[in-house]
Amino acid sequence: MKKVLLFLIDSMMPDVLEQCIAAGKAPGLQFFMERGQYIPDCVTVFPTMTASIDCSLITGVYPDRHKIPGLVWYDSEQRKMINYINGTIPVGKIGLEHCAKNVLFDLNERHLSREVKTIHEVLEEHGLISGSINVIAHRGHKKHKVTLPPALDAATRFSLREKVSGPTIMSMGTLVKPNLFRPVIWNFSQSALGSYGINDAHAIDILIEVVRSGQQPDFTLIYLPDNDHKLHRTPGEAISHLADVDKELVRFLDSYSSWEQVLEDQVCLFISDHGQTLIGETDEHNIDLENLLSAFAIHALGAEVTDKDDLVLCNNERMTYLYPLRSSEVTGVIEAVSVDSRIDLIAWKEDRKVRVVRGGTKESLLFWKNGPYHDVYQQSWGCHGDLSVLDIRLDGAQLSFDQYPDAFSRLYGALFSQAEQVIVLTAAPGYEFVSEAAPTHLGGGSHGSLHKRDSLVPLMIAGGSRPFTLPARLVDVKGYILEELGVTTPNQ
Repeated sequence: MKKVLLFLIDSMMPDVLEQCIAAGKAPGLQFFMERGQYIPDCVTVFPTMTASIDCSLITGVYPDRHKIPGLVWYDSEQRKMINYINGTIPVGKIGLEHCAKNVLFDLNERHLSREVKTIHEVLEEHGLISGSINVIAHRGHKKHKVTLPPALDAATRFSLREKVSGPTIMSMGTLVKPNLFRPVIWNFSQSALGSYGINDAHAIDILIEVVRSGQQPDFTLIYLPDNDHKLHRTPGEAISHLADVDKELVRFLDSYSSWEQVLEDQVCLFISDHGQTLIGETDEHNIDLENLLSAFAIHALGAEVTDKDDLVLCNNERMTYLYPLRSSEVTGVIEAVSVDSRIDLIAWKEDRKVRVVRGGTKESLLFWKNGPYHDVYQQSWGCHGDLSVLDIRLDGAQLSFDQYPDAFSRLYGALFSQAEQVIVLTAAPGYEFVSEAAPTHLGGGSHGSLHKRDSLVPLMIAGGSRPFTLPARLVDVKGYILEELGVTTPNQ
């Protein structure tokens, strides 16, 4: 049976991938594309932020089941803002120790629902070996020691001493090192400037050594983050950025006697977590939420949430969660943000249903699960109101989506990832939300929204025994891999 490798390339977009190959700058990706199945319009998860998507990738379900709402969210039980390290200044205000604990321990050990199983847990329960390289969502049945570099250890007051769960072979940069016969020799990619190994070069270093060691797992998930960081700053150089990723993939291919040998030994999948949207260059393209919500007392980053606060604001770039702390404030908050046409969508829960409106209009749509209509993913829905709010067409009983792919499942997944009332905002193309100390990307790339530019990602499969079922969704990748490895479960 072949091994399976899944490469998660952050912010890889189908148009950039195709242009990069056409320009002759991605021989590695071209090799895999020409020998397998290429799907340019796989639908990812909402919000289009790494934490929620990674958890969907390894569990095969939307956030309403795995319970990781986004990269930044509010835990009403603990009365704490959760930030999985997004933005230097917000992390500083909230507290590095708290945010580092969120991403290193809480995400996998406490926040990710125990009602769902990760691919690592399923595989190892069936006697197979699983691996994870640099992915923040990695829950498994083995415990791994975290070793912080001295400066980071001191900055977090020497408090992060828990072990983390993961698969048998696990790497998180230099913080969690896999138990291999021969460790990777130190190089610059492991330095502080290389984010302590959370980068493409170190991930490929680890992968090559895992293969050479003779301990390659049956399945390995490899995260390559560098493309995303570069696109946030210089989206105009997107082809060059993806070409840099390809150079690392070529280095992996070259570690074999021939490139063809790679596909003789394993199935290789390539997927992105989300796309990116180009943000305008002027201040007008920053949607100032604190200004729109000036009538409310917004919780200040780093402060305790108190009865004096009306609202907690969790900014996820082109998407934001608003948490009214009193039910009496919900209507007023919605009215305050509804006046701005730069806000694309505003959504909230009405019992077990979802209400969606467009910013700056009176258009409204209500939808719910288990109704008379069905979408192309064989999910059934009921709906009432203006379908144009989500650019939906209804042909008989068939729902089809365009500007907002898989809109019903994805919005429902985000809103019902938490029990309390929460309001979802998404920014129109070209715009991004700005709030206290949040990172902004004027003239750069950003993501988070439901729009197809943020939501459609490429999926490539080479060496597989069967084609991937269309239309493709990121949440279906787990099931495909389990089948390739001969694992069948009643609840994948």
